[in-house]
Amino acid sequence: MKMTLTGITWDHPRGYTPLIASSVLYEQTFGIKVKWEKRSLTNFGDQSLAGLAERYDLLIIDHPQIGIAFETHCLFPLNELLARDKINTLKNETAGPCFSSYHYKESQWAIPIDAAMQCSAYRPDLVIDLAIPNNLKEVFDLTKLLKKQNLRIGMALCPTDCLCTFLTLTAQLGSPIQEGNELLVSREIGLHSLELMRQMRNEFDQRSLKWNPIQLYDYMSTHNDIAYAPLAFCYTNYSRDGFRKHKLRYCNAPGISNSVLGGAGIAVSAKSKFAKEAGQYATWISSAEIQSSVYLMAQGQPANIVAWKSDLGDKLADNFFKSTFETLMNAFVRPRYSGWPKFQKYLGEVLHTFLENHENPVFVLDHLQDSYRRSYYNQ
Repeated sequence: MKMTLTGITWDHPRGYTPLIASSVLYEQTFGIKVKWEKRSLTNFGDQSLAGLAERYDLLIIDHPQIGIAFETHCLFPLNELLARDKINTLKNETAGPCFSSYHYKESQWAIPIDAAMQCSAYRPDLVIDLAIPNNLKEVFDLTKLLKKQNLRIGMALCPTDCLCTFLTLTAQLGSPIQEGNELLVSREIGLHSLELMRQMRNEFDQRSLKWNPIQLYDYMSTHNDIAYAPLAFCYTNYSRDGFRKHKLRYCNAPGISNSVLGGAGIAVSAKSKFAKEAGQYATWISSAEIQSSVYLMAQGQPANIVAWKSDLGDKLADNFFKSTFETLMNAFVRPRYSGWPKFQKYLGEVLHTFLENHENPVFVLDHLQDSYRRSYYNQ
């Protein structure tokens, strides 16, 4: 009877389609079937990792969940499952900090399969003869120039993306949010970041407060009034022919360095009866050969640096990979202690409420500083 591995990923062509295409090839080559299911983008960040590990052999996960994996022992440490030379090869082939983002407490909990970070996107047919901003001052200057053409700037500022923008701003301004810090962020930089987010709310499209990156890009690629988005997680799909009515073009984030890292990793459940086979599949789909061929061609956004530097990738996606590479290589890794995912969710909700209700930034920052200390020191 043919062996079947089960896996759980997230519900978007970038997160699902390349896994299906690759798994067809894997079954043809090795005779092992890999059956993938999908969950919403919200559940990708929030759903219980331990609960998923009870049901699936393979999990596509977000790096801030690694502390939970360490505490609950729900994932198989891959350095105990895979040969050292295989781990080192994948480490050396991974773009930017993606591989290290899944290394925690001396163990490797996942292999990067997808790389993303906050960067900029624009409609090349709408942004004509206008320079793409290199910093936030130029972003706000562009707002005024676009307004003269009845165009606007958009953002993804739903609660989840509010917190990511806050992390990028505080890191770029010199106070990165890291586990072990006595404070979440320095007072001066925290308040400045809140003021910048308030300015974004005031000057950018008002629907930004409701949008995640997918909703933002879906709108930008099907309507003609939002020409530019300065900070949102990138999606190669929207830069490919035929994905939506209009193509988007991606470029480095304003400031480039310390844009918050996203992406996904492939992990093996500690409960799996086929951990060895699941580990072999994980290394295969993360390899340069697969990431730069079938995975890339099937709407994938690989984490392997060979794929990011390939001519094929930029031909398929209008120079997406070359144009955002510097931002990826200098991306900022979020905290990964076990209390972070819960605090991260709360952080996004508080920031979103601050923007919606015009709350006092001093009160908001003081509240967040206290909440962070409790989440870190009371694990």
